[in-house]
Amino acid sequence: MTHHARLNLIMLVTIAGLLMFLYFKPQPDNIQEYPITSNSIEAIQTIRIVRQQGEIVLQRQANHWHLIGPVRTRANEKKVKEILKILSAKSNHRFPLQDLARFGLDRPNLHLYFDEDYLGFGGYAPITNQQYVLTRDYVYLISPHYALFLPIKAGSLISTQLLADNEIPVKFEFNHLIVAHSNGSWNGIIQNGENLRDAELEHWVQFWRTANAREVTIAQEQELSDDFAEINNLTISLQNGQGINVKIMQNDNEIVLFRADTGIHYHFAKGTGERLLAPAASKSAQ
Repeated sequence: MTHHARLNLIMLVTIAGLLMFLYFKPQPDNIQEYPITSNSIEAIQTIRIVRQQGEIVLQRQANHWHLIGPVRTRANEKKVKEILKILSAKSNHRFPLQDLARFGLDRPNLHLYFDEDYLGFGGYAPITNQQYVLTRDYVYLISPHYALFLPIKAGSLISTQLLADNEIPVKFEFNHLIVAHSNGSWNGIIQNGENLRDAELEHWVQFWRTANAREVTIAQEQELSDDFAEINNLTISLQNGQGINVKIMQNDNEIVLFRADTGIHYHFAKGTGERLLAPAASKSAQ
């Protein structure tokens, strides 16, 4: 065996031994895990996300989450649950509240409040890439993915469902079409006098009640592009006596329904939007 061959063999055996050692190395069973907060998910009633760009406020109402700032509307429950997962985060490292600048926490760029419980998000540890989080008592290191649950814009936390479960429509009034529920059935009259059958309208109303937008934007934060044109107006009368005014806009790719009561744009693909505007189209697409 040559000298180089022996060196290669020694290196191979050394590397193999090191890998075996690392694989079978017993893990210490005394690693301390620290919960970063003592609050329970079920107890939380308000969530505040504060950045330089603005503040987002969520509130639990009748066991459902709602945005109350910068707009008032229903929240996307799934995304709120992701935010609440931060309450169950644990850390293997905690530090005293000293020299916060070295953690990037002298001026946190992200502030999170669960009721009165405060968390400030700072910099990242250079080796583990975990993020430093400040609480009232300590600084912790946690996974950086928790901060990804916290949106910059409130629009991403709004429910994509156009109508809430308790918003039960009894009448739709377009410029060209009126659909109303009376005597236990739906009846529709198009502008030219044509009547629509109840079976078609049942499908169509159900589609309205379950329709989810592919995107939701807040009008005061993001204006529609200039290629949108207003094509219709709609008033939805609800079972509780209230009404919803909807402005309908369209470009080549999508149809947008603007709820005046909330100031929110609901963006639908053109095909889906056309089904909402035409009962016959909704029936044929079932």
